[in-house]
Amino acid sequence: IGGMGPQASAHLLKLLIDMSASEFGARNGDQFPEIFLISEPIEDFISDKSKAKDAFKILKNKIKFLDNAKVNSLAIACNTAHILLPDLQSLTKIPFISVIEEVADKVSESKLKTVGILATPTTIRSKLYQDALKNKGIKLIIPRKTDLRKIEEIIRKVISGEISSKDAEIVNLIVKNLIKRGAEGILLGCTELSLIFLDNSTSPIFDSLEILSRSLLHKIYE
Repeated sequence: IGGMGPQASAHLLKLLIDMSASEFGARNGDQFPEIFLISEPIEDFISDKSKAKDAFKILKNKIKFLDNAKVNSLAIACNTAHILLPDLQSLTKIPFISVIEEVADKVSESKLKTVGILATPTTIRSKLYQDALKNKGIKLIIPRKTDLRKIEEIIRKVISGEISSKDAEIVNLIVKNLIKRGAEGILLGCTELSLIFLDNSTSPIFDSLEILSRSLLHKIYE
């Protein structure tokens, strides 16, 4: 389920196709996975959690559609929308692959003890990653308020299709600040940031969209 925003959803589809070939050996058309991508136009709740209720009313109908399609796994191509995951999961027996849990597992496997995060205000305030990582004994460093505002502005630009090297450099400066404050690795906790982040850091980067794509494909090919 995507559309929150559509740029990240389209990138997820591309990642799934590219990874199927490069990492899972797909060569012929029938060796690629069947993918349903519902890019749902809903009002975002990047910074206003109260809008999530209206989003849930729309998305629950899409769960019924996917339930009838008898898919094997479900996922949401948006970190922030995972505040709705428990309620959405209650509507179906088809398992959701949680990007929050998958990323937390990857960070835990890395043996790092402290990571920084780039994410929307709602993701930060909802403590989606704080709780998931705390359970694994990992400390999370949050950007300062001024940097959080910059991140939100950049995310909104990416949603509108505006991707610039200037904004990419701002993101990299925020990453450097997190590393200076003790982050051993960086978690890209917003799928839009996968489209703009320039990986020139020497620290490990945990790209939530890339991790979600790989997890989905493991389920498919296994």
